[in-house]
Amino acid sequence: MNASFRSALLLLLGLPAWATAQNLFEVRPAYPAITYPDCPVSIAFTAEDPPRGIVALQRGLIHVLPEDRSSAISPVFLDLRPLLKDEIHFEAGLHAVVFHPDFARNRRVYLSYSQSDPRRNVLSVMTVPEGTFAADPSSERVLMEIPHQLADHFSGSMAFGPDGMLYFSVGDGGLRDDPMRMAQHPFLLQGKILRLDVNTKDDERPYRIPADNPFIGQQEWRGEIYALGFRNPWGLSFDPQTGELWAADVGQDRFEEVNRIVAGGNYGWSERDGTERLESRKDQPPVIPTTPYHDPVHSYSRFDGDGICIVGGMVYRGTRLSGLHGRYLFADWGAGKIWAMQPPDGGNERATEVTLIHQATEAGFNPVLISPDETGEPLVLNHRGWLGELVPVIAP
Repeated sequence: MNASFRSALLLLLGLPAWATAQNLFEVRPAYPAITYPDCPVSIAFTAEDPPRGIVALQRGLIHVLPEDRSSAISPVFLDLRPLLKDEIHFEAGLHAVVFHPDFARNRRVYLSYSQSDPRRNVLSVMTVPEGTFAADPSSERVLMEIPHQLADHFSGSMAFGPDGMLYFSVGDGGLRDDPMRMAQHPFLLQGKILRLDVNTKDDERPYRIPADNPFIGQQEWRGEIYALGFRNPWGLSFDPQTGELWAADVGQDRFEEVNRIVAGGNYGWSERDGTERLESRKDQPPVIPTTPYHDPVHSYSRFDGDGICIVGGMVYRGTRLSGLHGRYLFADWGAGKIWAMQPPDGGNERATEVTLIHQATEAGFNPVLISPDETGEPLVLNHRGWLGELVPVIAP
């Protein structure tokens, strides 16, 4: 990177010209007195005033985040370990938690996790009794169970949209190349992002399929499908300003992807890997897609040393890090890197402005998710049990 370009980049990010280009930000513990004994996979905050937050750990414990970040007290919100005692594989266990936007009135919290015998994804809801801040496990109501016959790639991310609908991502079922091509199958839920109305139900389901879902009423399609063609989408998030939905999709051999999700969008897997035909399909006749393919907004190659497992993030709309405002933050679990991407204006355009803002300099930093806290500031969940925050590098 030449000096003039580096100076322009630092100016763009609102950082001093003497900041190092590789580590424009440090990741420091956001709750310095707390290290959990398990991998944090999801955080959620209520929309109350003041908001309250929780952090979900992969093997089943969910803890309350202390309002005082210097505190070491993090009470148990829910203990799902008895239910998840057989979920011991690398991607199995608890995947995400999210509060209903109207939690103050209905006291609902939603969970996604894996189960075995038979292997499956579970989406469920519990309630938090009035006067407490701990979920009641006896109140659980299962909304959906999706068979997961093959291996890993559970996905299981969730986010409520500005429309009040619940968006739920499901992986392709595992194994190389999606051998049963489930991610492109219009009547299977694997390899999809679903859109559900959990505020009501119909005669057949404990939820309702929204009437404006893109494939509603088409006999060959499951009406729950909002978008398709994903391998293992991780980190669903909505831009609080534009309402756009973002997701990262973990690659197989060549590319990791960032996608802007639109209704009815087909993101290519497993016919495509990134913007190219999947290597194992190149000798096969081209397949006419059920809907046109959408290119990722950004992708990076595993062959260039950028990383091996993308981590979904968020479009930053906070106030503390002005230089990152409007940028999509994402990371790589294996490489310990964090990037800031300027989203392109729209359509099927590719991002041209992607900046590495943090590179781990020692072992032990494996980001799992980047998610907003109660004020919209990014929290970086680390596989080794702690939550971090981004702090601009200040030269001595």
